[in-house]
Amino acid sequence: GGGSDLIFPHHEFSAAHAECMTGQRRFARHYVHAGMIGWDGHKMSKSRGNLVLVSRLRADGVDPAAIRLGLLAGHYRADRSWSDEVLAEATTRLQRWRTATALPAGPDATDLIARMRRYLADDLDSPKALAAVDGWVADAAEFGGHDPLAPGLVATALDALLGIR
Repeated sequence: GGGSDLIFPHHEFSAAHAECMTGQRRFARHYVHAGMIGWDGHKMSKSRGNLVLVSRLRADGVDPAAIRLGLLAGHYRADRSWSDEVLAEATTRLQRWRTATALPAGPDATDLIARMRRYLADDLDSPKALAAVDGWVADAAEFGGHDPLAPGLVATALDALLGIR
Protein backbone atom coordinates (compact mmCIF):
# COMPACT_ATOMS: atom_id res chain seq x y z
CA GLY A 1 0.00 0.00 0.00
CA GLY A 2 0.84 3.65 -0.21
CA GLY A 3 0.13 6.65 -2.37
CA SER A 4 -1.22 6.21 -5.89
CA ASP A 5 1.85 8.04 -7.18
CA LEU A 6 4.01 5.12 -5.97
CA ILE A 7 2.27 2.30 -7.84
CA PHE A 8 4.73 2.46 -10.70
CA PRO A 9 7.58 1.95 -10.49
CA HIS A 10 8.10 1.58 -6.73
CA HIS A 11 5.41 -0.90 -5.69
CA GLU A 12 5.46 -2.93 -8.89
CA PHE A 13 9.24 -3.25 -8.75
CA SER A 14 9.17 -4.17 -5.05
CA ALA A 15 6.65 -6.92 -5.79
CA ALA A 16 8.74 -8.18 -8.72
CA HIS A 17 11.88 -8.30 -6.56
CA ALA A 18 10.05 -10.17 -3.79
CA GLU A 19 8.59 -12.67 -6.26
CA CYS A 20 12.04 -13.34 -7.73
CA MET A 21 13.60 -13.70 -4.32
CA THR A 22 10.94 -16.01 -2.86
CA GLY A 23 9.95 -17.91 -6.00
CA GLN A 24 6.31 -17.20 -5.17
CA ARG A 25 4.20 -15.91 -8.05
CA ARG A 26 1.95 -13.60 -6.10
CA PHE A 27 3.65 -11.29 -3.65
CA ALA A 28 0.36 -9.99 -2.24
CA ARG A 29 -3.31 -10.65 -2.74
CA HIS A 30 -4.40 -7.04 -2.24
CA TYR A 31 -2.84 -3.67 -2.88
CA VAL A 32 -4.21 -0.47 -1.42
CA HIS A 33 -3.21 2.86 -2.88
CA ALA A 34 -4.59 6.13 -1.57
CA GLY A 35 -5.31 9.12 -3.76
CA MET A 36 -3.34 12.31 -3.39
CA ILE A 37 -4.50 15.13 -1.15
CA GLY A 38 -4.05 18.53 -2.70
CA TRP A 39 -3.78 22.06 -1.41
CA ASP A 40 -4.20 25.16 -3.57
CA GLY A 41 -4.18 23.12 -6.77
CA HIS A 42 -1.06 21.07 -6.04
CA LYS A 43 -0.41 17.69 -4.44
CA MET A 44 0.62 18.12 -0.81
CA SER A 45 4.24 17.09 -0.37
CA LYS A 46 7.23 17.75 1.82
CA SER A 47 9.26 18.80 -1.19
CA ARG A 48 6.72 21.51 -2.12
CA GLY A 49 6.43 22.61 1.51
CA ASN A 50 2.65 22.81 1.20
CA LEU A 51 1.64 20.40 3.95
CA VAL A 52 -1.36 20.99 6.17
CA LEU A 53 -0.31 19.10 9.28
CA VAL A 54 -2.83 17.50 11.60
CA SER A 55 -0.64 18.56 14.52
CA ARG A 56 -0.96 22.20 13.39
CA LEU A 57 -4.73 21.89 12.99
CA ARG A 58 -4.94 20.34 16.47
CA ALA A 59 -2.76 23.11 17.93
CA ASP A 60 -5.22 25.58 16.37
CA GLY A 61 -8.06 23.88 18.26
CA VAL A 62 -9.60 21.91 15.41
CA ASP A 63 -11.58 18.88 16.58
CA PRO A 64 -9.83 15.71 15.36
CA ALA A 65 -13.22 14.21 14.49
CA ALA A 66 -13.82 17.08 12.05
CA ILE A 67 -10.43 16.47 10.43
CA ARG A 68 -11.27 12.80 10.04
CA LEU A 69 -14.71 13.60 8.58
CA GLY A 70 -13.12 15.97 6.09
CA LEU A 71 -10.79 13.23 4.92
CA LEU A 72 -13.50 10.54 4.88
CA ALA A 73 -15.76 12.73 2.74
CA GLY A 74 -13.79 11.63 -0.32
CA HIS A 75 -13.07 8.07 -1.37
CA TYR A 76 -9.61 6.99 -0.22
CA ARG A 77 -8.54 6.07 -3.79
CA ALA A 78 -9.62 9.41 -5.27
CA ASP A 79 -7.39 12.44 -5.55
CA ARG A 80 -9.02 15.28 -3.66
CA SER A 81 -8.29 18.70 -2.26
CA TRP A 82 -8.10 19.84 1.32
CA SER A 83 -9.33 23.36 1.97
CA ASP A 84 -10.83 25.58 4.61
CA GLU A 85 -14.21 24.83 3.00
CA VAL A 86 -13.72 21.06 3.39
CA LEU A 87 -12.91 21.57 7.07
CA ALA A 88 -15.88 23.93 7.57
CA GLU A 89 -18.27 21.43 5.95
CA ALA A 90 -16.87 18.62 8.09
CA THR A 91 -17.23 20.71 11.25
CA THR A 92 -20.86 21.50 10.40
CA ARG A 93 -21.54 17.83 9.64
CA LEU A 94 -19.98 16.81 12.96
CA GLN A 95 -22.17 19.29 14.85
CA ARG A 96 -25.31 17.94 13.14
CA TRP A 97 -24.31 14.35 13.95
CA ARG A 98 -23.57 15.16 17.59
CA THR A 99 -26.88 16.99 17.96
CA ALA A 100 -28.80 14.04 16.50
CA THR A 101 -27.00 11.41 18.57
CA ALA A 102 -27.75 13.41 21.74
CA LEU A 103 -31.52 13.33 21.15
CA PRO A 104 -33.62 11.37 23.67
CA ALA A 105 -34.94 9.16 20.84
CA GLY A 106 -34.51 8.74 17.12
CA PRO A 107 -35.45 6.69 14.08
CA ASP A 108 -34.57 3.00 14.15
CA ALA A 109 -30.82 2.60 13.58
CA THR A 110 -30.73 -1.01 12.39
CA ASP A 111 -30.82 -0.26 8.65
CA LEU A 112 -28.36 2.62 8.97
CA ILE A 113 -25.76 0.52 10.75
CA ALA A 114 -26.16 -2.34 8.25
CA ARG A 115 -25.71 0.08 5.33
CA MET A 116 -22.65 1.69 6.92
CA ARG A 117 -21.06 -1.74 7.30
CA ARG A 118 -21.97 -2.72 3.74
CA TYR A 119 -20.57 0.49 2.25
CA LEU A 120 -17.33 0.28 4.22
CA ALA A 121 -16.95 -3.40 3.31
CA ASP A 122 -17.25 -2.39 -0.36
CA ASP A 123 -13.79 -0.89 -0.91
CA LEU A 124 -14.07 1.43 2.10
CA ASP A 125 -16.74 3.57 0.45
CA SER A 126 -16.72 6.22 3.16
CA PRO A 127 -18.65 8.85 1.14
CA LYS A 128 -21.65 6.50 0.93
CA ALA A 129 -21.36 5.66 4.63
CA LEU A 130 -21.31 9.37 5.52
CA ALA A 131 -24.29 10.03 3.26
CA ALA A 132 -26.23 7.25 5.00
CA VAL A 133 -25.52 8.83 8.39
CA ASP A 134 -26.53 12.24 7.01
CA GLY A 135 -29.88 10.71 5.98
CA TRP A 136 -30.51 9.28 9.45
CA VAL A 137 -29.49 12.58 11.05
CA ALA A 138 -31.86 14.54 8.77
CA ASP A 139 -34.72 12.19 9.64
CA ALA A 140 -33.94 12.44 13.35
CA ALA A 141 -33.88 16.24 13.18
CA GLU A 142 -37.01 16.61 11.05
CA PHE A 143 -39.23 13.77 12.24
CA GLY A 144 -37.73 12.66 15.55
CA GLY A 145 -38.23 9.02 16.35
CA HIS A 146 -39.58 6.59 18.89
CA ASP A 147 -36.50 4.48 19.60
CA PRO A 148 -34.72 5.69 22.74
CA LEU A 149 -31.75 3.40 22.01
CA ALA A 150 -31.18 4.58 18.42
CA PRO A 151 -29.12 7.73 19.09
CA GLY A 152 -26.73 5.79 21.32
CA LEU A 153 -26.47 2.95 18.80
CA VAL A 154 -25.64 5.41 16.03
CA ALA A 155 -23.04 7.15 18.22
CA THR A 156 -21.42 3.79 18.99
CA ALA A 157 -21.43 2.82 15.31
CA LEU A 158 -19.85 6.16 14.31
CA ASP A 159 -17.05 5.57 16.77
CA ALA A 160 -16.57 1.87 15.98
CA LEU A 161 -16.84 2.07 12.19
CA LEU A 162 -15.53 5.56 11.41
CA GLY A 163 -13.56 6.55 14.49
CA ILE A 164 -15.84 9.55 15.05
CA ARG A 165 -16.84 10.22 18.64
